[in-house]
Amino acid sequence: MNETEADFTRFVKDRGTALLRFATALTGDRHHAEDLVQAVLERAFPKWKRISRRGDPEWYLRRSIVNAAKDGWRSDTRALTLLERVGGEEPVAVPFDDYVRRDAVRRALHELSPGQRTVIVLRYWEGLSEAETAALMDVTVGTVKSQTHRAMRALRGSVELADGPPPDAESEMAGGRR
Repeated sequence: MNETEADFTRFVKDRGTALLRFATALTGDRHHAEDLVQAVLERAFPKWKRISRRGDPEWYLRRSIVNAAKDGWRSDTRALTLLERVGGEEPVAVPFDDYVRRDAVRRALHELSPGQRTVIVLRYWEGLSEAETAALMDVTVGTVKSQTHRAMRALRGSVELADGPPPDAESEMAGGRR
């Protein structure tokens, strides 16, 4: 094995799981994410020396994953499945309220558009800034802000409905308007 192959193999061993988690969050499907990461790594391998010399190869691969996911969304009309937890099993005993809330959040994420879902994953799962998210998605910061705003509004509305009416609405329903 030459030096480039060894460097690529080491990178995949060290960061492959993180890339898979990232792709799973973007696609909502572990199997689709595995295929996506595999395809991106296959395309990156022949040019690995150049990619790794440029600076941060993980940034390059994450951007490639986002682009590949976008291409898949454009051509793939099948419905996305719910987010799946990567890297461990669910706890055996989950308090019922936590389970219901988690399920509501997963369902709400599932209802977002692919662009909104990508922004939420990058901003809140990956912890990227608006500028970093914009650079990774190859869009403007304004697009990131508007997508984030719309996605958060949709998530709040969906999760709020799943948890029941807000407390003020409950009191209005029970005793009429105040």
